[in-house]
Amino acid sequence: MKLLLSSGGNGSLSKEQMKELHGQIYKLFGNIKEVVFISYAVKDQRKYTSGIRNFLWPLKDVNLIGIEEFGDPIQAIRDAKGIYIGGGNTFLLTDKLHKNNLIDILKDVIKQGVPYMGVSAGTNVACPTMMTTNDMPVIIPNSFETLELIDFQINAHYHEGKMWLGNEGDFVKHNGETRAQRIAEFHQHNEAPVIGLFEGSCINWKDDKGELKIGGGVIFKAGKDPKVVKRGAIINSNLDIL
Repeated sequence: MKLLLSSGGNGSLSKEQMKELHGQIYKLFGNIKEVVFISYAVKDQRKYTSGIRNFLWPLKDVNLIGIEEFGDPIQAIRDAKGIYIGGGNTFLLTDKLHKNNLIDILKDVIKQGVPYMGVSAGTNVACPTMMTTNDMPVIIPNSFETLELIDFQINAHYHEGKMWLGNEGDFVKHNGETRAQRIAEFHQHNEAPVIGLFEGSCINWKDDKGELKIGGGVIFKAGKDPKVVKRGAIINSNLDIL
């Protein structure tokens, strides 16, 4: 199983970091001719696919085809040589994956070796559930169960500490809960370990372990102190550092 799980927020990357990200995408998909892009995390799927394909897709020799361009989405996934699920709203994405009966077929083909890339919401659904998303519940899916390609949870766009907000030329502290506090709330009811991925960071996962690329993150386990991990760290499915 080959996965590239990106936090998103790639606009914050330097030129060198963006070059590294494109290199990771090439390693994942560079030897195939076509990747199916699942655009379910937004309402206007065709516009989304067109924008990704024309402006953000770095592989000029690999065709990116939106799931909405196929008559039968299940057959499209069954025949796919590569799969990419984009960012957007995780509630909307999860709802459409369930309604189109794609959860099981996606699990099957990816675990059989079809390379997979997720960005933001697309990374959230690689987890056992979507419950560590940051998104607004604009729609309620029948189930929060997702693809369970990995055994741990990911919180994309993770940042540490309180935020400061621009306010009429000044900065004021935002007093809402931090991401760490939200993850602690998750652990009051769930045991699965969580990694908060910093903006632009990604995990290159193969079989039963992964390597953090570009940035880093913070590992959270129920009842234990958080642990900061940096680029190059190797982790297993329990988020132990190897």
